[in-house]
Amino acid sequence: MLRDAAGREVRLEAPAKRIVTNEPLLLLSLALIDPEPVSKLAGWAAPQRFDRGMYTAFLKRFPAIDNIPVVGAVMPANVSVESILSVDPDLFVVSLWQPGWEGAVQLLDAAGVPVIFLDGPENDARGPAEATGFSMRLLGKAIGQEAEANAFADFVKQRYQLVTERLKGVIERPEVLIDAHAGTLCCAIPGAHNRITEMMRLAGGHSVGSDDVPGYDGQINAEFVLGVDPRVYIGTGGPHLAAQGGLVVGGGVNAANARASLEAVTGRNLLGQLSAVREGRAFGVSHQLSISALSVLVFECFATWGHPELFADLDPARTLAEINSRFMAVPLEGTFWIGLDQTTGP
Repeated sequence: MLRDAAGREVRLEAPAKRIVTNEPLLLLSLALIDPEPVSKLAGWAAPQRFDRGMYTAFLKRFPAIDNIPVVGAVMPANVSVESILSVDPDLFVVSLWQPGWEGAVQLLDAAGVPVIFLDGPENDARGPAEATGFSMRLLGKAIGQEAEANAFADFVKQRYQLVTERLKGVIERPEVLIDAHAGTLCCAIPGAHNRITEMMRLAGGHSVGSDDVPGYDGQINAEFVLGVDPRVYIGTGGPHLAAQGGLVVGGGVNAANARASLEAVTGRNLLGQLSAVREGRAFGVSHQLSISALSVLVFECFATWGHPELFADLDPARTLAEINSRFMAVPLEGTFWIGLDQTTGP
């Protein structure tokens, strides 16, 4: 019997071997704990949302990824239970709980397909490290990879503790603009109940405007940002933003192209007037990493960018190398974070 993040008791007769998910980023979670992650996916929704550079890397190692049926939907309002059942799954995994899934869950339960929520209300009281650990341990139990999931959860906890212990007694908390999907309208920011905001707080900074955005995310204008003049600018992005002239970081992206995209982004929407941009404290990071089981890498970036002297010995690239060698079935290669100043980024 499993208890998921929505507080539901779920019974699995055996470890799941045919999973359908509404979130393609589940593949990263599977790859951290299972040597054959693609073989576990009987179907998924919106695979185009997955970082294309990462997808290409998985394709080279697991060509069958191209044959995973596209079924279901990301949002419950658009889901087709019939399409999910058509691939004969033994488990449906929802990465994020939200109202509206109840009907699909009832129909799947009636058809004998259990459903688990990896994130949800039960995680609201947990910090980012604990929430990641809970989700990974739950997934590990569901697919019979408990030891591997426990090892990764423990690793994440240790990485967070290294930062939070060192920050004890540190009073200065720099203002940081987190410009989500950078390159579009300035500025979409994470809200007060967004885990990215909590990651920034634990990393020793304060996300500009988040106190005034009660939900998951919201919008603030460039004039407000200029008035605050945050000490650090951090944009989030991915390969999909290339067509919009946005921040391009992620799998298969080289550092020169990533930095050029950051330069372009910070030259628009009045951002070039920020002291953070003028003085080289402007950075970019993969949005997909920030909302995945690998968000610990983004957390370490936040700490090093907000408190460079305190964390001079902390190297997220070294952490990624350890994750690649110890956990990932397909090593992540590319530029997942970048600094405007070449001395502060890859």
